[in-house]
Amino acid sequence: MWQWYALIAMACFASMQLLFKQLSREGVDTPAILLLVFAFGALFYLAHVRAMRTPLPATAPVIALLAATAVLSYVGNFFSVRAVASAPNPGYAVALVGLQAAVVTIAAVALQGATLSWIKAIGVALCCLGVALLVI
Repeated sequence: MWQWYALIAMACFASMQLLFKQLSREGVDTPAILLLVFAFGALFYLAHVRAMRTPLPATAPVIALLAATAVLSYVGNFFSVRAVASAPNPGYAVALVGLQAAVVTIAAVALQGATLSWIKAIGVALCCLGVALLVI
């Protein structure tokens, strides 16, 4: 089932990147794009959490991790949208940002004890090589 979730996310994020490029062509600055996208997103999440009665975390360590994640999200999204806006083809910037999959894969092995077979490691290396060829 996770594969379907990932495919839906991929389609949504690809569409979102193209809309970011269009918004930047319309003259909307990166901070304004992200402020409004996250404001609308926050409203959607608020409605979702209320409808599903999802409990919110209340412990200090979890709140601290969420705050750190928010900082990383702010910086990462800001520079991602800037890259998409200024790249000659938004796909180049998205591909480079997409190398996060390789970083997460390797970091998960090192930090979280995840498994990685040789064939999957070769796949990660080929993805990195493909992005390198796309970006140069």
